[in-house]
Amino acid sequence: MYAQLLEAVLTDEGDPSAPVPARSSGPLAELARLRHVMDKNADRNDPRWGLQSVADQLAYDAALVRVARKRGVAVDLGAFDVPEQGRAQLEQALVDKGVRLPGRSGSAPESMDDAR
Repeated sequence: MYAQLLEAVLTDEGDPSAPVPARSSGPLAELARLRHVMDKNADRNDPRWGLQSVADQLAYDAALVRVARKRGVAVDLGAFDVPEQGRAQLEQALVDKGVRLPGRSGSAPESMDDAR
């Protein structure tokens, strides 16, 4: 189910009538921002935060997929049937390509020029 939601998010981005989300100064900066939001809200256990948590994860994973595609990494959205597994696989594939991801080993993201 989650993989289908992620696919829908990525498909909607191609729709010219869809609202354009505000983006930060580059793909890795956006990924860092979304990772921070996702991690900040992950420990909340109030039932009202359940939907927000899923929305945070979808936003991060969609940004992760966009970065991976730009870097030529093969993306299998089916791996996101278990979101943590798909996320970890894609993050590792990017790290293997030399991309320094936010929130991993205390490393900073690449410069904005390198991310484009």
